[in-house]
Amino acid sequence: MAKKRSKQVKCKSGIIGWQSRIQDEYKSLESFAYWCENYGIHTRLGFKTIKGCWRSNPLYQSSVNPSDLRRVPE
Repeated sequence: MAKKRSKQVKCKSGIIGWQSRIQDEYKSLESFAYWCENYGIHTRLGFKTIKGCWRSNPLYQSSVNPSDLRRVPE
């Protein structure tokens, strides 16, 4: 299955970033877990566990600026 293309968005910092779902950006739970262990992505999106975040597959925005990482209301 081809990876879905992220939507370009202007983030809170003013930088052009992306908006996507977790499972569209990361190839697997293992890949996502690696980044979560290093950067706490799941906790910064409001989840207690990596698996919970993966299963929920939230819509989020981010950019090269770490402060832009946020969950997008649906």
